[in-house]
Parts: sequence; structure tokens; C-alpha cells
Amino acid sequence: MTHFSKNTRRTVVSLHIVFSSLWAGAAISMILLMFTKHSENASELLAYNYAIKLIDDWIVIGSASATFTTGLLLSWKTPWGFFKHWWIVVKLVLTIAMIVLGTFWLGKWTNESVYMVQANGISVYNQDKYLSFQSLSKIWGIAQFGTMIFVFFVSVFKPWNKVNAANK
Repeated sequence: MTHFSKNTRRTVVSLHIVFSSLWAGAAISMILLMFTKHSENASELLAYNYAIKLIDDWIVIGSASATFTTGLLLSWKTPWGFFKHWWIVVKLVLTIAMIVLGTFWLGKWTNESVYMVQANGISVYNQDKYLSFQSLSKIWGIAQFGTMIFVFFVSVFKPWNKVNAANK
């Protein structure tokens, strides 16, 4: 198998860092908006919810996809491989978990919150479903961001032995 040249590998690693940083920055921005949202009217509440949705739609989805893609390329086209090192396996599993959580739960709660505010205005604060989506988004958004930070540390420290080292 042909591996990336040194400069190509460095370029892809740099892109991987840029995209993962964008993903983390967008995630923390969404969390900050969720915790600072104290709207007095329907327009403000819609603006907050819509801002969170825009960050998700335009930054999170693209940067998460690009992070995953560059990570796959690095595993495929470098000697690191997909399953040679535990730190890569852990990163792969956690990245897939974050993308699944973001796609099927966090993204859904974000979109539904916008639709609920559009339909019900400020009275949405009296609806258990909206309040539940907001609470779950805060909890799982923080968990997701914490997982990203953990993955960053794993990338730098590369803990654990090779996957097959335990068999020797």
C-alpha cells in the first residue's frame, strides 16, 4: 500500500486539527448560547434557538464530517492504520459515537426546538417537551464537548500499547 508523502501527511494532519478545532469551537458556542438564553419575548427566543441551529447546520455538520474523513484518510494512508493502536481505535469509536449522538439526538432536539418556538412563541416555556429538549441538549452537549477534549488529549499523548502488544 502506498502511504502519504511526508508533506501530504502533514497537510492532512493540519486539516484534521483545523476541522476538529472548528467542531469543538462550534460546540462550545452552542453550549454558551444554550446557557445564556434568557429571552423576554418570542422573537428573542427564536433568535437564540435559530442561532444554535445555524451553528449546527453550517459549522458542526461540516467540520464533524471533515474531521471524520481526514481521520479515516490518516488511518488508511499512514502506517498508523485503523486498528494497530488503541489510541486510534478509541478515537474512531468516540468520533462515531459523537456523530451518531449529534445526528440522531442533539440535531433533532435543536431542530425541534426551533419549530416549537416558531409554532408556539414564548409559551413554549410551558411545554415539557421543549424544556426536556433544552435540558437534554445542555447535558449531552456538555458530555459531547468533554468527549472532544478527551479525544484531543488522546491524540497528543497517544496512551496505551499497540492493539496486538497484549498478545505477545
